[in-house]
This record gives sequence, C-alpha cells and structure tokens, in this order.
Amino acid sequence: MKILSGELKTLFEAAVHAAFPELGMDDLMKAVTVEEPRDSSHGDYASGLAMRLTKVLGKSPAAIAEAVMAVFPKDYRVEKLEFAAPGFINVTLSSAFLQETVKTLESGFSIERGIKTGADHTRPVIVEYSSTNAAKHMGVHHIITTILGDAIANLFEFMGHEVIRINHLGDWGTHFGKIIYAIEQWGDKAEVEAHPNDEFTRLYVKFHEEAEKNPALEDEARKLFKALETGDPERLALWKWVVHESLMDLEKIFKRLGVEFDYITGESFYLKMADEVLADGIAKGVFVEGEGGALIAPIEGAELPALVRKADGTTLYLTRDLATVRYRTETWHPQLILYVVDHAQSLHFQQNFAVAKLLGYSEDTGLEHISFGRMNFAGGAMSSRKGNVIRLNDMLNEAAKRAGELAASKSVDFPREELYAMAETLGVASVKYAVLSQDRNKDILFDWDKIISLEGNSAPYLLYSYARAATILHKAEKMDLGGLPQFTDPAEIALAQKLVKFPEAFERAVTDRKPHVISTALYELCQEFNRFYGNAPVLKAETPEKLRTRLGLVQSFLFEVKVALAILGIPALERM
Repeated sequence: MKILSGELKTLFEAAVHAAFPELGMDDLMKAVTVEEPRDSSHGDYASGLAMRLTKVLGKSPAAIAEAVMAVFPKDYRVEKLEFAAPGFINVTLSSAFLQETVKTLESGFSIERGIKTGADHTRPVIVEYSSTNAAKHMGVHHIITTILGDAIANLFEFMGHEVIRINHLGDWGTHFGKIIYAIEQWGDKAEVEAHPNDEFTRLYVKFHEEAEKNPALEDEARKLFKALETGDPERLALWKWVVHESLMDLEKIFKRLGVEFDYITGESFYLKMADEVLADGIAKGVFVEGEGGALIAPIEGAELPALVRKADGTTLYLTRDLATVRYRTETWHPQLILYVVDHAQSLHFQQNFAVAKLLGYSEDTGLEHISFGRMNFAGGAMSSRKGNVIRLNDMLNEAAKRAGELAASKSVDFPREELYAMAETLGVASVKYAVLSQDRNKDILFDWDKIISLEGNSAPYLLYSYARAATILHKAEKMDLGGLPQFTDPAEIALAQKLVKFPEAFERAVTDRKPHVISTALYELCQEFNRFYGNAPVLKAETPEKLRTRLGLVQSFLFEVKVALAILGIPALERM
C-alpha cells in the first residue's frame, strides 16, 4: 500500500514546475503540500500551494491555481481539480481508482506486508522503552512508556524498518543502596524470600519513612552503593538476587501486556563502559574537573555543566547513558535511537545528546527523546517513596473484571472459558487504548467509564465494530467475491474513501512519533463502517452486484482495522 498524498504531491510538483519553470526548487518544495480537508465537501485532498506561492510569484492565488491545474498531469486516480478561495486546489478521486484500491485491499493488506517508504531501511531503528526499575513493583505510571514504546516500535517495523527493542532496566544506582540497607536492617529473611517483590517495595517505602526522621540514613545508603560499585561480594550477591526476582515479576506483566523486547539490558551492563567513557572524555578534553574532584562536561549555551562523576568517584545515570550510546552505535550502527521516557527527563536527555555529540558517539545517528505526559488519577500524584503507587497488575485485574461484566451483559451464549478469555483481552486492550488514543504530549486522565464502554472512542467500540464485520463475512464465506466493486450508494462511496485514505495515518504517526494519529483514524473508520452498516444492507443487498461490492468493502475494512490494531498491540476479536 502506498501513501496517496505523497504521490499526489509528486504530481503537483510536476505541474508547478511546468507552469512556472522559473521557480527555484526550494520554493517549490516548501510550497507544495497535500492534505485531507476537514470538510469532505471540499474533495478528498487539497493543496494550499497557490497561497504559499503568491508572494514568490507576484500573482494572485486564483491565477496560480488556474495555471497549475491547466498543466496537471493526466492521472486516472484524479477525477477533477477545483479552485477554492482563498487559495486551495481541491482533488476529487475517481471512482475507478476507489474500485481498484478496494479490490487491492481485499487481497490482503496485512501487518506483514507493511508500507515501504523512501526512508533509509538499511540501518536499524532502536527503540528504548519501559525501562522500569528493578526492586519495585511496576506501577500504572509505567504503562505509558511500555505501551507507547511498543506501538512506536511496531509502527516503524510496519513502515519497513528493522527495529531493535530494548528495555533499559534500572538495575543500578543509589536506590539499591537504600534497598540493601533496608533489607539488612529491617528485613525478615523468610518473609523476603517468600514474597520478594512485595517486601522490596515495603522496605523501600520504610527506608524513606525512616530517613525523614533520620537524614543520616541517606549517607549510609550512599556508602552501601559505593560498596557495590567497588565490588563488595556479599552486597553484589544480594543485589543480583534482588534484580533476578524483580525481573521474573516484570516479565509476567510484559507477557500479559503482549509486549516483547529483543534485549532487557540493565544499567549495570554498562558499568565498565562508563569508566571507559570517563577516560575517553578526559583524553578528548570534553570532561574537566569540578568542585571536590567531581568530573563535569561544560555544554555551550547551557546554564549548568553536566555532572558525569561524583566527588566520591561513583558514576551517574548520565555516565552510563553515554556508555549506552557508544555501545549501541558501535554494535548496531543505527540510523535512530528513540528514547520513550516521560517529559520529566527532558534535561537529562538534552545533556546526554549534547555530550554524546561532543564525544563523537552520535555523528551519523539521530538521538530523539520521545517525551510524554503523565497519568493523572483522582487523589493526586503517585510516589513509590510514599507507597501509594497503584500497581499495574491491579489495574489490569480491575480492567478485566469490568470488561467481563460488560461482555456478560451483552453476550448470553458464550462458554464461560471464552467469556473469561474475552474479558482479559478486552480489559487489557481497553487500558492500552486509553493510553494510545491520546496525544502523548498531554497528561492522561484515566476514567473507567470512558475506557470500558461500547460507545465513544474506546477499545470495546473498535473491537465490536471488527467483530460485527467478521460476523458478516463468516456468514458469507462461500459467496463469490470476483470482479471489481461498483460503487453506487453514498454509504459505499463514503466508506471506500475512508479505506483509501486510511494508510495516510501511518505515515503521519511515524513522522510525528504519535500512535494516537492511528487511533483517531481508526475510530473515524469504524464510525464510517457503522454508518455504512446501518444504511447499506450487506447480506440482504438488493442485487448480486451490490452484494459483491459491499462484501468487498467489509473485507477491506477488516484488513485495515486488523493492521491498525496490531500496530497498537491489540488483538482483534472475531466475535463479541
């Protein structure tokens, strides 16, 4: 499947060049854009090039548009071009093209085929996401990076890129000094071994409660972390066990979410490399000594330098992150490394990227921070230090319970086992879609009544629309789908137009790194399908020709929805 707006853009560029050969290529490329108009009465696509070229050419938008339309290449996909004030050229697609495209979609628009663009596909894209901390239960606030990162990785893969998925596990740092101190001082050995992850969380909270009364505990934790970094065998053995138990717990959640990684690599993997980075930075003159023997990297234009080694000689998160850049660029030579981390870490990544560039680690690799807002709940912010984090597993259990109640209220003939499985799928899908249907740059307000509902922009609504279409095809599975569709009904044409333009969402989503673009397009497509379903009977169509056409539309709808759901990490349900 190709992106039609891009192909139309090429036609417009040819027409502008033919009409105004004196125009420079920079002006031409900047002026020509093709978009979907908000109002469908303005055509299927529109270009505002006539307005953008007015000052450059010294002509009115109408005169420019007329000249461009006069030399626009003949193309069977375009039925007509029309000028619309103040300076748009509207494009209406031909029925022949709609028919041909829907027929092509019927033959199997799939997640495996994907969309191949003109981008560089010879070098991989690395997506780092989830990056949860060991020794802590996975809280609901971790779901955004985990689900968003997975969808972005799926999207790049669908667009033809090799993708390397990495979970940069937080298995090192001063908080391990706190946990080890708490285990040694207050932990009951039998209880810690029986319920490790519950105890890690409880003891971490207890440490901060005690440290508020006795700030000297913070120094004790730092000493323990220093002992870890210098190789204390007893503390290292305890640390390894804590990390192992934490990872076992995390992998259960990842499996439930349907999220997989190529590598789960902790910060500790980069410890020796961090020392090499320090030596490299000193040798290159990038790092200089700061107060008390600390090591800093001055950054031009920044108010503060980047601290890369503490005065006590221990490394920092930034030091280890610089080592990850060096390791990844040397190992995989990626074209991009995308870090899916919330906006609170923006300064860290600004420093990381700036210092990596100074060190020469990212000369031809793009480093991007894919930031996002936070999940808001009634009752205020969450903090693992205070112990009031809502566990992600508890949220998923609640979602499955509510989805089961919804499914049971609508389905009376499902076996109990299938109903349970449906509740789990629907519940997890609802939570995931609640994240992926919203712009990542905004905070998410979690509302159970909206996310588990058969109405509105929700996973149950999308999955019910898919199941409705699947049921139609199941009943018509022995009917012939040969020949081209013939669109005669307004409902058929409207759905065909949505189907043809739907792949545009994938390109916009990958360009902006925003999966919610796909979610929005998917919701609008399902709305159009349900209007079609209500206005154009399929199995009871008036003629064999209409039956064939409408079955083809249903088949195409199923293919596109299944692909979009797969990118969002949501399995399609054949019946609900």
